[in-house]
Amino acid sequence: MHDRPQNLLYALDERPPARVTAVLAMQHMVLGLMMIMYPVIIAAEIGMDGAAASGFITTAILAVGLGTILQASSFGSGFLAVSLPNPLLVPVFIAAARSGGVGAACGTVAVSAAMQLGLAKLLPRLRSYLPPEVCGVSVLMLGVSMVRGAGERVVGYSPATQTVDARAMAVAGVTLAVIVGLSIWGKGRTRLYAMLLGCAAGYGLAMGVGLVDDHGLARVAEAPLLALPVPSFPSLSINVEALLPMIVVMLISVMDGVGCIITLDKMNRAHWSRTDMPKVSRGVFVEGVASLTSALSGGVSVGFSSANIGLEFASGVTSRVVGFAAGGALVAAAFVPKITAALILMPAPVIGAVLIYTSACLITAGMDLIMSRLLNDRRAMVVGLSVILGVSVTALPSLYDGAPGWIAPLFHSEVTVSALAALLFNVLFRIGLTVRASLTYDARTMRSSDLHDFFDRQGRAWGARREVMARAVLATLEAIEIMSFEGVAQGPVQIEASFDELNLDILLRYRGAALVVPNEAVDVAALLDGDDGSVNHHMRLVAARLIARSADRVVPSSKGAESQLLLHFAH
Repeated sequence: MHDRPQNLLYALDERPPARVTAVLAMQHMVLGLMMIMYPVIIAAEIGMDGAAASGFITTAILAVGLGTILQASSFGSGFLAVSLPNPLLVPVFIAAARSGGVGAACGTVAVSAAMQLGLAKLLPRLRSYLPPEVCGVSVLMLGVSMVRGAGERVVGYSPATQTVDARAMAVAGVTLAVIVGLSIWGKGRTRLYAMLLGCAAGYGLAMGVGLVDDHGLARVAEAPLLALPVPSFPSLSINVEALLPMIVVMLISVMDGVGCIITLDKMNRAHWSRTDMPKVSRGVFVEGVASLTSALSGGVSVGFSSANIGLEFASGVTSRVVGFAAGGALVAAAFVPKITAALILMPAPVIGAVLIYTSACLITAGMDLIMSRLLNDRRAMVVGLSVILGVSVTALPSLYDGAPGWIAPLFHSEVTVSALAALLFNVLFRIGLTVRASLTYDARTMRSSDLHDFFDRQGRAWGARREVMARAVLATLEAIEIMSFEGVAQGPVQIEASFDELNLDILLRYRGAALVVPNEAVDVAALLDGDDGSVNHHMRLVAARLIARSADRVVPSSKGAESQLLLHFAH
């Protein structure tokens, strides 16, 4: 089955023209370098001097470039997945560096990254604990978590004076209008360049209205054009007090990574049905490799850039070739201080507009992921309660003021709270959930709607995919129809259904001969023009073909007077 999404201009395994690849790689590089604000904030907060701060920031750029290249390769997830300095780590890293120095913070990051490498290998076995609704909550809340910071940048909000800036709103409005306008109505390659053109328009307007710092422009002018990056390689140690928060941040980052990879997988497959856990495992493992390399070089851990996923959605280009080019461009940027300084100087309203657009894309992607499965009360509560707890971090920040110091950093992020809650609720609400169900179906006294109700009820309880349950209903009804028509089933049929995250098995037990499911082709002419006997024969062939097409495996068998028919569906 052709699995290429029709909305993509260049899909995963396609190679865009060189010029398109270069421009898209530049857009991803620009957006990735915007996220270097996180190590910039860390350097300022812990009082790094100029040379140390420069080395710290350069190490972060090299790490995200390495992570992006590895993700696009077969060693990683194989997707265009741009890395970024992990924003969840910021408060924990600052606290660890203030109490034990940068070496202690980096050493603790290295330990958590090494643990991530081991966890990545276990992810395929943890699939039942990471269903789509849990990962969907993480993706949804990633989008929600961006709104506050993006909104403050868009309106030019000043916490000191509690005022907004009309110039900032104009710049953000123009930037967002260009991005959205070109993304929706752009023709040909203009859609590909929506983000770059929007940022350029916003940057130009910001300079025109005086929102670009003159001192910043002077630093850009003074920065050398080329220079070798010089990582700091601090003397590493472990901050025991910060280790647990670091590990918890790593776990949340892993969940974030799982959600991002699933989003990319859905984006690249028109007929996406279930999570490709080996790809998820490789993607999280590579994220751990990049984080470990960065920490050993005196930097921070890395994660997946959801903003760049939004750019893929907007441009319609997911080619891994662009991923290699973007990673190479990020690595090259570490050797060009002047470009890096100019991009770090990107006006806040422009960044805010980009984050607003990305937030909208992620919220929609999270909702789509959540609704990819049938929902029942259990799963609805997992989603609803987790989102409420996540939103409470922003709506009721004082609620978590009494949290112990070692765990307090967890409550600084909507994503952290909602993801942890979704994991815990998913485990809790599985208590009492049976993976087997049965129904005695008598075709003489019962209606097909009774069978539909049975499968709908169980599909919601299990959180099964709609498409799989629809095929199960069709195959079961057709099988029972043939049994009744040919008189092979003497009495009611016992239907036994069992489910796990990988398989749905429907076992039909009855008294009578084993049902033969013919694999003969249907003769359309005989079906239309034959006598009653020929028509009946070919109608049975049609039903048999429907069963064979609906189920992934059909296995009839008999033992004495008892027979059964197994219908297997891959989930």
